Amino acid sequence: MNDLHTNIIKVSGKNIANFFQNIITNDIYNLTNHNALYSSILTPQGKYLIDFFIIKEKDNYILECNDKQTEKLIKEFKKYDIRNDITFSLSNELKSHLILSKDLNEYFKKKLLNKELVNDKEFIFFKDPRSKGFLIRVWAKEKILSEKKIISSTQKEIDLERIKRTIPNSEKDMEQNKSFILNYNFENLNAISFKKGCFIGQENTARQKYRGTQKYSLKTIKSLNGSFPKINEDIFLENEKIGTMKSSVSNYGLCIIRNEKRILNLETIESDEQISFQFV
Repeated sequence: MNDLHTNIIKVSGKNIANFFQNIITNDIYNLTNHNALYSSILTPQGKYLIDFFIIKEKDNYILECNDKQTEKLIKEFKKYDIRNDITFSLSNELKSHLILSKDLNEYFKKKLLNKELVNDKEFIFFKDPRSKGFLIRVWAKEKILSEKKIISSTQKEIDLERIKRTIPNSEKDMEQNKSFILNYNFENLNAISFKKGCFIGQENTARQKYRGTQKYSLKTIKSLNGSFPKINEDIFLENEKIGTMKSSVSNYGLCIIRNEKRILNLETIESDEQISFQFV
């Protein structure tokens, strides 16, 4: 997910939990008023469409997704809302701001002590569920942010920490209707439940997991010499394609690498792009 340009969507209506449960990759019944979930929608063939964060507010739900995917996300949900029982509305007041856990001020530290999410009259903030100790997402009006002196972490700092934790930016690193989420570490990012039963695209996703048909994995790499290839450029070893470069910051990057022991067991890879790197 692009961590700067997002929209907040409020969802209301009848039997929303049951509706979401049959569509999204995560288990909506693991969501309470005190935590957040990260999830996605897939095609019937199990390919990535959209990812998002979701929280519960009493009987309603609030989602955050990339602003370029907002219209598509709502359209996709409405496609399955046969009875037209559910309403989706954009919040023009709430904006998302991100603070690395290490940058939290005392106000947030005290509020989040032993909690995953705080929802008060002024704003909502919660621990990003993709990785423990990574990021705090703050949904608030601009006025409140100024009054509370809330300062977001820089995008470069966030991206570096994201890459070190092997978290893809779906807008940069993934392709709609093409990428498989297991290849992009979604299971380790708490985005999938294989226990809840069916969801859209579940059959192919489960086949990759249980039958060992997953051919590629997202890896964090650290450059030892040379510069990373550009994003989406292929990586070669002895004139053989072994993977594809994804986003990078400084000397850390993400790449999709073939799941072969002879590649994954190499301590250092000297690629044909005149760069040497190691898996982190």
